[in-house]
This record gives sequence, C-alpha cells and structure tokens, in this order.
Amino acid sequence: MSAYPIAIYGSGLFQDGYPTPPVSYTEQAAQLNAGITTVILWSIHIHPGGDLYLNDTLFVSGGEIKYATDGTSGVNPDFPELVKALLGGGGSVKDLIVSVGAWGTTSDFTAWLNARDQVKTNLGALVAAFGVTGVDFDYESEDGYTAEDQAMIVTLTLDVGALGLYATYCPYTDMDFWTGCLTDVYAQNDQVQIVKWMNLQCYAGGGGNSPTDWAQAVQSAGATGVTDPYAFIVPGFAVLGADGFGPDEMQQTFAGFAGTGITGGFLWNSSGIWSTESSGGGQPTPADYADAISAGLGATAKPREPVGA
Repeated sequence: MSAYPIAIYGSGLFQDGYPTPPVSYTEQAAQLNAGITTVILWSIHIHPGGDLYLNDTLFVSGGEIKYATDGTSGVNPDFPELVKALLGGGGSVKDLIVSVGAWGTTSDFTAWLNARDQVKTNLGALVAAFGVTGVDFDYESEDGYTAEDQAMIVTLTLDVGALGLYATYCPYTDMDFWTGCLTDVYAQNDQVQIVKWMNLQCYAGGGGNSPTDWAQAVQSAGATGVTDPYAFIVPGFAVLGADGFGPDEMQQTFAGFAGTGITGGFLWNSSGIWSTESSGGGQPTPADYADAISAGLGATAKPREPVGA
C-alpha cells in the first residue's frame, strides 16, 4: 500500500528558472504525478496590504492573478495549464496547497493579520483559478513563540477554515505552542478541527525531532479533534540537492517509522530534485523518493481519515 500523504514542497514551482528551468515545467508536472499526492507551493509571502508573492514575484493582487512574460512582474503565464496538468492529469497528485512563510519571514503573518479581508480575497482567487485546497503555516519564529503568536496563528487558521480550506502546520520546534494552536482552533471552531496534519521538519533546525514524540504530544494535548495522532504527524526530510540524502537513505529512514502509526512523509524540496536530476542523468526523480517512503513504511501505511474544515 502506498503511503499517504507523500507531499513535496514545490520550491518556486513552475516559476523558478523561468523561462528555462533545469527540468521543463511540463516534465515537472508529469514527474510529480508519478507518486506525489500533495504538492505544497512554497513559498507564498504576504506583503503589507495583503498582496501575495511567490517568493519574490507578485502572484495575486486585488483578487487577480498577475501574469507576466518576463518572470519578474508576475508569474509564468503558463501557470494555469501547468496546474491543470498537475491536478487534472489523472496521476497521483490530488491536492495543491499554498505554504505561507519560511525562516525569517514572520512578517508574512503579521501582514496577513493586518489585511485579513484582502488576504481572504487573494486566497479565494487561488482557489478559483487553481483549485487550491489548503494553506500550510510555515511560521518559524526567530525569538521564541508567545501567547500573542498563538492567538495570531489561531485567528488565521480560522480564516482559512472560513474559506472552506484546510490547514497544515509545519513546525520544527516548540510542541506546546503548536499543540496549543490545535486545541484553540478546535475550541473556537465548534469542535471541528481545521488542521489536517502537521508537516514536521526533521532536517536543519528540526534535525533532532522524533515524529513519535510529537504524536504523543498531540495525543496528550487534550481536546484537539485529532483522532489518530500518529497519522497526524507527517515527518519530512531534505533531498539530495537540498542538503539532504537520496532515496536509499530515505527508505531506511522511513523504515524506522514502520509500525509506529506514521502513514506518510514529505520531501524538502522540489528544486533540490530538479537540480540533481539535471546533473545526474535524470535520477533520482520525485517518484524514486515517493517509492522510498512507501517502501520504508510498508504495510503500516493506511488511508487517512477525512478531516473537515
């Protein structure tokens, strides 16, 4: 049985390297559809006033997608066709999520909080244009996590749920903060959990994280609405080209989670794969990593229970 989810952070997906990426955009879409279930478009930055940028490129303003042919004043004009190929090609990809934030960009979230209505409009444009189903919270504080931070993340998660979307959280530290967000969202959303899973960073600053420890923390947090804490934790690791490792070690790593209740994993990130693929004779591909996750988890993987917003 295949693992679920098998997610990938699509670093500047269909935009980086425009107009001549190391692997063609159409080939990127096809390769992702050979094993990846969830593509996370990374990273969306929110500027004052609520405009959305894909990394440094204006993406959505005033509820309209901004396209350009020069790759700087707007996104790749082929974006709609590429997303259609990604989601409508009958392959493995079922969900497209947008991820807000990154290390050193907590200002994305304060800008979001200060322009909530405009951000809702702009997120709605992404839903209408591309079928986006969720928002990932990559909130990485450089000076600790406060009660005010928690209130902000909860408020913004509720905004995501109000759009009919689900959320994922992408923590690398501070279990109490993130489980506190879960309990508050559940309590303030009429005991319906908006957060579908946690993409737990197990690389870089999160290199020492134990997915089962995080699952136990969710299990011990009280009323979160999470019925399967172990499936709720989706551990992620960096790939070759992103200071990580290849499919063989990926399989060995996930084999260590077999039997624990962990059902999926994520890859950091697509740019690393495209770079090594272009210089390594076409290998390894996203499918190689996806197969490694499934093989490592083996028969312990199971379908995820649906989570409603």
